[in-house]
This record gives sequence, C-alpha cells and structure tokens, in this order.
Amino acid sequence: MVKEIGARIRLNDGNAIPCFGFGCYNGFGPEMVRAVRTALESGYRYLDSAAMYRNEKEVGEGLKESGIAREECFLLSKVWPTDFQDVEAALLRSLRDLKTEYLDAFLLHWPGQDESVRLRAYEQALRAQEKGLFRTLGVSNFYQNHLEEIRRAFGSFPAVNELELHPYFQQRELSEFHRRSGIALVAYSPLARGECLNEPALQALSERYGKSSGQIVLRWQLQKGQIPIPKSIRPERIGENGDVFGFRLTEEEMAAVDALERGGRLGNHPDRFPV
Repeated sequence: MVKEIGARIRLNDGNAIPCFGFGCYNGFGPEMVRAVRTALESGYRYLDSAAMYRNEKEVGEGLKESGIAREECFLLSKVWPTDFQDVEAALLRSLRDLKTEYLDAFLLHWPGQDESVRLRAYEQALRAQEKGLFRTLGVSNFYQNHLEEIRRAFGSFPAVNELELHPYFQQRELSEFHRRSGIALVAYSPLARGECLNEPALQALSERYGKSSGQIVLRWQLQKGQIPIPKSIRPERIGENGDVFGFRLTEEEMAAVDALERGGRLGNHPDRFPV
C-alpha cells in the first residue's frame, strides 16, 4: 500500500513513477504557473503535461518557481498524432518549453487511425529514448489491439498507458489486461469532471471518513493500482486532492464504488479520434 503522495511504483522498464500526479490540461497563463507551483509545494512530484495542452511554458515556469529540484520531479509529456512524422522535433519543442534537458516519460498521445504511422512514430520515439531525451516510453488512449501491435513489432509492451478511468467508466477488461501485462495505468479525468461526485454511495463514504467525495474516488483508484492525475487550478482543491493517504477503503466500500459503472465515457473513442 502506497503511503504518501511521492511514493513511486516500479515500471516494466526498471524506472519508477510516482503513484499520484497533477494533471496539467486546460490551464493557462499565470493561473497555471501558480497551480503547478502549488501542486509541487503540496507534495506532488509528478506533472502530467502534453504539447497539445499548449501550456508547457507555464508548466516549466511553475516547476522553476517552486524551487523543487528537477531530479525530484517526474515530468511527462506527449506527442500529438499530427506530429508523428517527426517525433523528435516535437519532443525537442516540449523540452524547450518545459525548460528541461530530459523527460521522465514521453507518450504517444492518441493511437490515430493508421497502424503504420503509429508504429513508425513509436520507433522514432525509441531512437529518441536511446539519445537520452527521455527515460520511459509510453502511450495514451491505446486499446489492447494497439498495445499488442507494439509488442509484435518491438518485442515488449510500453511501460505506461494513460486512459480515461473513473467510477462511471472503469474499462475493467482493459484494466485487467494491463495488470496481466505489467503496464502501469494512469487515470485521467479521474473524477469524471465532477459528474459522479453527488452519487449517494460516495456521499455516504464521504460522511463516514470525513473526506470529500473526490477524495473517496481518488482513494478508490489508488487501491485499484491506478495512478490518478486530478487537475485543478484552485489551491485548496489541489491540496485536498492529494490528501488521500491517511485512510483505506474496505472491500465492501470498494465494491460500492465499483457498482457505479455505467459505461459513461466522457472523452473521445480511441478508434475514431483524432481524424
């Protein structure tokens, strides 16, 4: 059982990733700089960024202003399919904007709809990894068929896959495949964009533990072995989200959250996006 926000989980490539992260999507300008700085000051050590978010300069500035040493922070970015033709160039832009010489992890952000393009992009990323530009190679929004393509082509699975995962959309079969295959699961939109937080089952657990419904959901994800990356620009919410290590849900309570599944995807389907 992980006991603190900075605790790390061993990956299948021998590297390690913090068990809890700060999502950097949809925040801009000084507001985003402050949010990143606040997250790091609150104990977060994993920043989940992407070129497509168009705020990596702010993320880099927030890291700099925090005073946290670069080597203490796990910095992740992603390449969008429109840049799959020249992955290294996209990676170098992210490094420049983030003001760092390397990434701890670099992901293909979406599989796209062309297997050959996807696999060439992955191969380019492997070459960039060999140059020391990043440490761990992973993917985001990849389904089992995409992951098996990579294993057939390159002999092993990616170390990380980032997926939409929350009580309304648990992707149980795919999650079990990741567990069996040794692929770490990062959960984005872990609070279902707030849509699930008024569920009676979560409200009851909130009252029982003296925690918010959001904290109950994040604790549930940790106990399922997922790495949640909640996002907020509000300092009090950033601190609240990370305060989920002082209690543990029982098996019955975990099952009560499991029962909220409704197949409720909020984002785009990996096989149909981006066009």
